[in-house]
Amino acid sequence: MLSVVVVFLISACANGVTDSDSQNGLAEPYRLVLDELISTDTALNDGMEFISLDFDEELPLEDSDKQSIEEYLQSRYNVKIYHLTYEQLVAQGLYDAGDTKRKGILLSIEKQEQSDQNNMTIEVSKYRSNEGGLTAKVTLAYQQDQWKVVNSTPTKES
Repeated sequence: MLSVVVVFLISACANGVTDSDSQNGLAEPYRLVLDELISTDTALNDGMEFISLDFDEELPLEDSDKQSIEEYLQSRYNVKIYHLTYEQLVAQGLYDAGDTKRKGILLSIEKQEQSDQNNMTIEVSKYRSNEGGLTAKVTLAYQQDQWKVVNSTPTKES
């Protein structure tokens, strides 16, 4: 009888950890936000050969979250993924300051605000060239055991 109770408690604890991890982990909401951003102004994606991710150093992202986001984007868009800033892209020859037809996009996650455990707003930007980029505030809510985009407001477009 005691072993049945122990197995039940271990199972209940494991399920609780899994559920809270899926809500508290940032990979899923960040993937949703980046998908939302990529799907906005799809002309910026034309001929895209790579995506570079630039995460603000103060964001509470674990290495496992970053890896999950990278794997998801690589699989979904079938492009090379970099973790380079604009300056690093230029230094590596992936961006030419005079070229308006760049082969990739730079996605930046600049700020995250979490009002409570079930709601957050993430500020993101997508940059392709001097002629094309956008910034948005994307609001997410944790509903029915998953994160959902509830609002996306462009704050700057060029």
